Amino acid sequence: MQYVDVAEGLKFSKVIAGTMRAAHEGLSGKKMADFVNRCLDAGVTTFDHADIYGYFESSRLFGEAVLKDNPSLRDKIQVVTKFNIILPREENGYAHYYDSSVKHLNESLNKSLEVLHTDYVDVLLIHRLDPLLNPKALAEGLDDLIKQGKVRHIGISNASYTYFEMVSKYVKTPLVTNQVEVSTLYTDTFFNGVMDSALIHDIPVMAWSPLAGGALFHPKTGQQFRVREILGQMAKKYEADSIDKIAYAFINKLPATICPVVGSTKFERLQSAIDAQSVELTNKDWFKILEVSRGKEVL
Repeated sequence: MQYVDVAEGLKFSKVIAGTMRAAHEGLSGKKMADFVNRCLDAGVTTFDHADIYGYFESSRLFGEAVLKDNPSLRDKIQVVTKFNIILPREENGYAHYYDSSVKHLNESLNKSLEVLHTDYVDVLLIHRLDPLLNPKALAEGLDDLIKQGKVRHIGISNASYTYFEMVSKYVKTPLVTNQVEVSTLYTDTFFNGVMDSALIHDIPVMAWSPLAGGALFHPKTGQQFRVREILGQMAKKYEADSIDKIAYAFINKLPATICPVVGSTKFERLQSAIDAQSVELTNKDWFKILEVSRGKEVL
């Protein structure tokens, strides 16, 4: 397993285990403990959470099965979580919106710490680009949490180049990562300045939905069928036993440091991401995949 220097005193495993589906898939108790132990045995030490994943339920399952009875594991793993998305629920009139206020920040984080059975998170991310975000007020709230020791580092998710720069201007603690969508089917982040920003700030990119939410395995659109076909051809060429290894190799080749967040709770999916670290696509083959995905030739 490769590891990435994120900030002083903080490393990510090159492959990150996402917990988004843990609650939905009932990954509780021994199932969760076994999954995390397999991750650790393979060198996957970074775990991605969010308050909206099962409305704290995925984090609760993780905390109950992993950290509650094994607090010594805390220093061996990196916990990332997020806040500011409000999902439709009865108590809010089934409204869907963002809340980047300091009040919600503290409520969300304190609840996350409680259910995770930890007194700090390694990285807290602003989850979505919020046009109503007050950067000065939020920055003060984030910096205060760092002073309290509840948050070690801060980052951002789904941020455009300009949004990342705007938030960076106000926080005293540098942003350490941007978590954005990256896959063979979604290449916008190659061209909209997000990757340039990561290189300028020398931070890793946490790539969510690196397999396009499973669309590579169950294609429905013309683009999805085209990409699946080219990945199959490349898998044969590079002697890979599955197309997902080529999909991971495609995003790993970017000059920015990419840490794919594997959302599946099936360990074999994580293993494919780990194995893909040894697959090195040629420039020619990388651009062939890009052309097929975008449906047009490189100019």
